[in-house]
Amino acid sequence: MSFLPDPDEMYAIADRIAGQAAAARARADELGTAIAAADWHGLAADAFDLMADGVLGGLRRAAGRLDDAADALRRHAGTVQRMLDNLSLLGHDLLGLGVDLDVTMLDGLLHPDRLLGDAGAVLGDVVGLFGDAGGVLGDVGGLIGIG
Repeated sequence: MSFLPDPDEMYAIADRIAGQAAAARARADELGTAIAAADWHGLAADAFDLMADGVLGGLRRAAGRLDDAADALRRHAGTVQRMLDNLSLLGHDLLGLGVDLDVTMLDGLLHPDRLLGDAGAVLGDVVGLFGDAGGVLGDVGGLIGIG
C-alpha cells in the first residue's frame, strides 16, 4: 500500500470536477438565454432580472472556482507522480549500491586488484543516491507547498 495517492485517480477526479464546472457554466448560459427570451416588463420584471443576474453570476463564479480546484488537483497529481518516479529511481539506485557493495566485498577477498574500479562504481552509486534523494526532498516540498 502506497502512502501517496494514485496520480491517475487524482487526474480522473480533476476531470470530473472540471466536468461539473462545465455543466454549471452551461446551466447558467441556458438560464440566461431563457430569462432574456422572457417578454416581461415592469417593476417586478426589473427586480427579477437583478436577482437572476446575481444567481447567474454566482453560478459562473462557482464554475470558475471548480475549474481552479481541478487545475490545483492536476498540479498536485503531477507532483505526486514526480515523487513516485524519484522514489523508484532512489530504490533502483539503492539496489545497485547493494549489488556493488557485495561485489566490492567479494573482490576484497578474491580479487584485490579490482578494488579501485569497484570503489568508482560504489562512488557513482552514492552520487546517484544523493541526486535522487534531492529530487525526492524537492517533491516533498512541492507537496506541502514550499517547493
